[in-house]
Amino acid sequence: MVPEQLVNFCKILRGLGVNVGTSEILDAARGLSFVDIMQREQFKTALASLLVKNKLERRLFELAFESFFVPPERKEEWRRQEQQYQEQQVKWRENVAKELTASVQESGGQWAGGASEYLELTSEQKDVLANMPAEERDRFQNIIESYEGNPVNDPSQLIANVVEASLNYWRYYMMKQEDNGSANHERNLNVEYTGQEDVDEVLRSVVQRYSEGGEDSLLYQDMQTIAERDLTRVTALVSRLSRNLANRISRRYRRSNAKKKLDIRRTVRNNLAYGGVPLKLAYRSRRMNRPRLVVFCDVSASMVRYAHFVIQFVYGLAHVVRDIETFIFAEDLERITPYFKGGGGFANTMSTIMTESNQWGKTTNLNTALLSMDDQYRHVLSPDTYVLMVSDTKTQQSDQAARRVSNLRQKVKDIIWLNPLPAEDWQNTFTVELFQEYSRMFECGTVSQLDRVLRKHLI
Repeated sequence: MVPEQLVNFCKILRGLGVNVGTSEILDAARGLSFVDIMQREQFKTALASLLVKNKLERRLFELAFESFFVPPERKEEWRRQEQQYQEQQVKWRENVAKELTASVQESGGQWAGGASEYLELTSEQKDVLANMPAEERDRFQNIIESYEGNPVNDPSQLIANVVEASLNYWRYYMMKQEDNGSANHERNLNVEYTGQEDVDEVLRSVVQRYSEGGEDSLLYQDMQTIAERDLTRVTALVSRLSRNLANRISRRYRRSNAKKKLDIRRTVRNNLAYGGVPLKLAYRSRRMNRPRLVVFCDVSASMVRYAHFVIQFVYGLAHVVRDIETFIFAEDLERITPYFKGGGGFANTMSTIMTESNQWGKTTNLNTALLSMDDQYRHVLSPDTYVLMVSDTKTQQSDQAARRVSNLRQKVKDIIWLNPLPAEDWQNTFTVELFQEYSRMFECGTVSQLDRVLRKHLI
């Protein structure tokens, strides 16, 4: 007799597209009689060897096994996670749409009347935008931001039309991919639900966990809510984005090839082989200095997860941005710049910082931190310095801290404030208004927002 649990598990595999028929079920039942099914790994290995035929099926088997053969309290946890996942999907879609709207608002230059007024994204268009490949979505936003108007032509309506036309194209393209059966199976499981609630519940759980393997969802997920099991992938993602940003900064501040004033000395030197005849002209072009950057990162209890990813970004920029100085603060200030020069890799560097820090996870007092900055490190500030402040603005002695931020603003080129609080919550946080007066503040709760702000306002 075949155990009912084995039958239900095979129904789950079939629902996921794994070819499991009656003969495979009977083989599995016979095979399991030779192993100790109370030994979980032994049981799992035997079952996989009898039911799995390739790498993709193995991944689906792993997810199904871990979702099905669990105690009741674990299944209750899956139910909670499924609800959270649905909520995150809605929020992710809205965040992607918000990013596009921000790009549209910044497009057209000074002559644009506001393209966002002409743009009302439908629910269907938001779905298309959320499902576009990340690279294409970034390229699309960069193109939109590059539009320029003039005193005669306001490009606002044109920009809105381009956005809608592009989204309609991608909707058609993705539908065609689906119709042709060529949609990436890694991202689009063809799940067949059975109508049996306990089986379908596991199927939904597998679909949720399978889709979390995509990079897009991590880009737009609040950094505070990223699960422990996803940290390795997010760290790799942030590392890649940081390298890309470092390369962009490096290219941005190389010597330009634009021809300006003739460089007599280089022209003579370059033409010695031609008897001094100036066949190859050399021109002077002013090399723009790479930005000086001073980073203040709040590592209080509410900020530690955000701080981890921001510090990783800064770590990746350290070899490109000259004279970069990095500080962490909570109750007081600590300089962590020397840790970035050890060459032991980010994981080891971060571990050492957290172990040796006296500030990690404490309460925030920005006033005290900036007082220590003024007393000990004022020499790192100059009129060409950008200050990158990472904090949710929630600090003790907020009025005094605001005055110190005001004084800091007078000594540097700009203060860019990265605030992980959702923008819609800013009006309910009185300290946001205090510090907005002396800085350019941006919502920065996701990896995508972090990358976007640094890319647009640091280079």
